[in-house]
Amino acid sequence: MKPILVKIDNLLINEENPRDEPQENEADAIKLLLYNEKKFFNLMKSIAKYGFEISERIIIVEADTPQKYKVMDGNRRVSCIKLLNNPDLLPTNISERDRILKRIKKIVRDYNYQPIYKVESVLYDIPAEEESMKRTIQNKHTGENDGAGRLQWDYKAQNRFKSDEYKNYLVDFLDNILKVDRSLSTMERIFGDPDMRTLLGVIIDKKKPEVQFVNQESFKKIYYILYLIKSNRINVSDVYYKDDRKEFYNKYFIEDEEWKNVNPVSSQNSILVNEPVKEQEQNHSDEQAKEGQSEQSERVKGQEQSHQDEPIKGQEDDLSDEPLIRQGQNISKGPILVQDDLTKRNEETKLQPEPDNKKKQFKPESNSFLFEGIVYEGKHPGISRALYELHRLRISIFSLSATYLTRTLLECTLQEYLVKNELFGNWKKPEKDPSLTDLLNYCVHNKSFQSINQNYQRTINTAYAKKDHDELNSISHGKYNLPSVDILWDIERRWRILLKHMIEDLNAGFEE
Repeated sequence: MKPILVKIDNLLINEENPRDEPQENEADAIKLLLYNEKKFFNLMKSIAKYGFEISERIIIVEADTPQKYKVMDGNRRVSCIKLLNNPDLLPTNISERDRILKRIKKIVRDYNYQPIYKVESVLYDIPAEEESMKRTIQNKHTGENDGAGRLQWDYKAQNRFKSDEYKNYLVDFLDNILKVDRSLSTMERIFGDPDMRTLLGVIIDKKKPEVQFVNQESFKKIYYILYLIKSNRINVSDVYYKDDRKEFYNKYFIEDEEWKNVNPVSSQNSILVNEPVKEQEQNHSDEQAKEGQSEQSERVKGQEQSHQDEPIKGQEDDLSDEPLIRQGQNISKGPILVQDDLTKRNEETKLQPEPDNKKKQFKPESNSFLFEGIVYEGKHPGISRALYELHRLRISIFSLSATYLTRTLLECTLQEYLVKNELFGNWKKPEKDPSLTDLLNYCVHNKSFQSINQNYQRTINTAYAKKDHDELNSISHGKYNLPSVDILWDIERRWRILLKHMIEDLNAGFEE
């Protein structure tokens, strides 16, 4: 391994880039990188504006041709530089070539781009240093790897780095009510809407910065929203637009009164105006907190204080998806819901029936299940069984099982839908049972959903660009990643509307 300065023209784009399937030549490899056009051009603009980031050297190996090098890591950056230097290198068989060509030339003009002729690289000796090279690339692209890879900044760290005083305050403020990972973007959408602030009873002063509650009911509403986020019942897409926020408020605070049964432990640092917490209510909360503390002490006896939140071996079945609310050393489960409300909510939720018509498995109290509410009535065993188990699987504990089931569900449903609607006629390998990767690749290149609904085709294109197939495959095969609950929920949100359409279409065919 040695650092080396290489001419950009001597770098060859890797036709076997792990980001996707192998390609025939360099032009096809570049064409494939452009499928995610938005991200590709964002990178191109960054390079045109700021130049090549020398702290992130290109990883290369010697190619078969003398004085040429194959790019093993940095293919997107090298492709951007090649196209900025010479836009005419854009593959001739790419769709909408004229439009993309104009866009590249516009970036060159807008940012007064100065051609980059050489880039800092690291040359590995293959095969002697192949293992070392692969370990380096894997640590860059496959997550934290138990600390061996790059540790991602959470939203707190990001805001500290940006020195955003209001966001730093808001993060601490929300954590003091109920600690929830990735709640900031959702709460910013809610707090940024003056109508929502009025409905929730929240007063915000960004200059101080300070957030105040009009009364204890306001505090309870914010606590309940954080609980909804923590239990994966809502995310930022549910409150993204103003109409979404109106619908959200009506659904959870007008039509449903579950929030009124929440009994959170009030934070000492929460600011209430006009209506202080009643002494009786505070005493009741303190008693609950003490009970929670005693219960927690029993569970962590003999362990160090720093590990008091970790599950004890043999007690995994007692784990709850409900969050813990902390106030000093007091710990209490929350929110507290009336059992009748829980029972009613569970009865109203649509669940996939048992495929073999056996006695239904008891549904857990939490309804945070993947693809919940989508019910298949046909006879395909892969679809019915996958939905049945996903609707009863707590993915925070059984994430590996959920990964297998999600891949099976998407693969089986997509293939059945294409076959039923005679959209699979261009499949060139009838002897091969197509994988999810094959199906997505087929739907992208044949635009299978374009004539049905442009939004469905956009979903397919996005899923392909974001490598949903690779995420599910690499995890399921156990080669690179551990299961990620966040990734599963991202995939579920991306596919949900399209999957619902496909299942309903298959159900209609079954009824006929």
